[in-house]
Amino acid sequence: MSYRSIDVSDRPMPEELPIEARPELLWIPIARLVIDDRYQRPLLEANWEIIHRIASRFTWTRFSPVMAAPIDGDRLALIDGQHRTHGAALVGHTAVPGLIVDLDPAAQAAAFAGINGEMTRVHPIQVFKAALAAGEAWAVECQRVVAAAGCELMTFQASSDKRQVRQVYAVSAIRQMVEAGHGDLVTRALTALARSTFGGGFVEAWSNETLKPLIAAVIATPKVRLGTLIPFIDHLDLARINGDVARLRMQPGYSQRSQMALLTETLTAMLQRWHREGGIPS
Repeated sequence: MSYRSIDVSDRPMPEELPIEARPELLWIPIARLVIDDRYQRPLLEANWEIIHRIASRFTWTRFSPVMAAPIDGDRLALIDGQHRTHGAALVGHTAVPGLIVDLDPAAQAAAFAGINGEMTRVHPIQVFKAALAAGEAWAVECQRVVAAAGCELMTFQASSDKRQVRQVYAVSAIRQMVEAGHGDLVTRALTALARSTFGGGFVEAWSNETLKPLIAAVIATPKVRLGTLIPFIDHLDLARINGDVARLRMQPGYSQRSQMALLTETLTAMLQRWHREGGIPS
C-alpha cells in the first residue's frame, strides 16, 4: 500500500491570486435552502431518478458539501448540490454539510456554471479502480467476467502505443452489459477474440470501437458457440466493414446514425447469418 503527500513544491504559482474571504463551513438546515430557477436545472423525471438513486444508496461518505449563498431573510440559495440535498431529505435528514459564500445572483450563476462545466470529470476507469478497491459488487463481477476470458479490465489509462492485446479499457460498456445480466456472453466474446488470430495479433482489435460492437453482436446472438465465434472473428475484415459503414452514413436516412451504432448492426447481422449458416463464409 502506498500513499502520496500533497506536494506542489515543483509547480509554479498562478500569476494572479484571487483575494476572497474564506467561506463558512457548517451544517445547513435544509429548510433554509431554496432553488433559484434563473440558473438552476429544473427537476425533470431524469433528475428524480438520480435523486432516488442517491437516496437508495445514501451515505455521508459519498456526500460532498453543498454550496449556498445568503439571499433575503434567513434563506440560502443553493448553488451546488441540488440532487444531493433532495436525496438527503428523502431519507429523513434535516441538515447537510455546506459552504456559505457571499455572492450576488450573477456570481451565483457563474459559480454554478463553473462548478458544473469546468470541474475535473472522473473517468470511468478511475471509478472502477476505486470501486474495485472498495470491494463493490459490480466492480468485482466485472473484473471476474473479463478475467474469465484471460483478459484484464484496466484500472489505468494508457496511451495507444503502450496498450497490449487482451487489455480491456471499455469499462463503462462492460459494466452496462454485466449489470444487464450478460456477463457470460461478455466472457464468451472476449474469449473468442483472445483466441483468434485477429485478437491475438492486433492491439487495434481491443479498442473500444471494436470491442463494443463485437460484444453487442454476441449478446444479440446468445446461442452462438465459441467454436463458431472464433473463425467468425478471424474472417472479419474490419477495415473494409468500417469503410462500408462510413459510406452508408453518407446515404439519405443514415447520416444521423453514429458509426458505432451502424457497425454494431452490421456485425450483428453478419454474426447471425454466420451462426445460421454454420460458419460458412458468405
